[in-house]
Amino acid sequence: MSQIIASGNLKGGTGKTTIAVNLACALAERGFEVSLLDVDPQGSARQWAQSGVLPIRVEAAPPISASGGGRWLGRAAELANTADVLVLDLPPVLVPAIASAMMVADLVLVPLTPSAVDVAPTAEVMRMVRISRESRRDGGPKVLLVPNRVDPAAECDDATRTALESLRERRAPEIRQHGDHVAAFALGSWTGRYAPGSEASADIRALADSVEAILGLAPRPRPAGEGPARRAAASNVSG
Repeated sequence: MSQIIASGNLKGGTGKTTIAVNLACALAERGFEVSLLDVDPQGSARQWAQSGVLPIRVEAAPPISASGGGRWLGRAAELANTADVLVLDLPPVLVPAIASAMMVADLVLVPLTPSAVDVAPTAEVMRMVRISRESRRDGGPKVLLVPNRVDPAAECDDATRTALESLRERRAPEIRQHGDHVAAFALGSWTGRYAPGSEASADIRALADSVEAILGLAPRPRPAGEGPARRAAASNVSG
């Protein structure tokens, strides 16, 4: 059974798909077998993978109703049995889908921009996390807040800083605002391949380091010739 990582927030525009796809690819580069399930009806992750060059398997299984229902949980369970890591790109706004993910995920990544506007919906996600932790026997899920689209030249005001600190969950390294992420999406690539020596790539790899550490990830042994380079040439997109 794989480790399941969910990326999402109730508020849209936080960059959850950028985090999900780039993290999944960074882990695949390190030798993990990684699948990504796009649960967002917008389908951005599936669109990203259409070029076929990403080193991960990408499928789409969006909820079929506003209540969050659909086949995605069943498909997530199937994919989790065939990979080291399953990444879920969650929809914004759809509370039932996010709540369901909380019950199966080992780790929830919550991207948020350094803005007071993101604090209220993120606080609601944290409330959902607490409810899940009370319901699950393993006390999960673990959480990483991911400061995203951070402008290094901008200063966070005291009120916003205090509000962010009130969330009281572990923070991942910052993902700085950078055009390389946008360009990688446009080309159907991922940041680490498009701009391997860039600051943007370094940020993604630092996030992958944090995820590996918090989950204690270790890739499964594989026969020779089945590394990530081979999988990159046969990236599978369906949905």
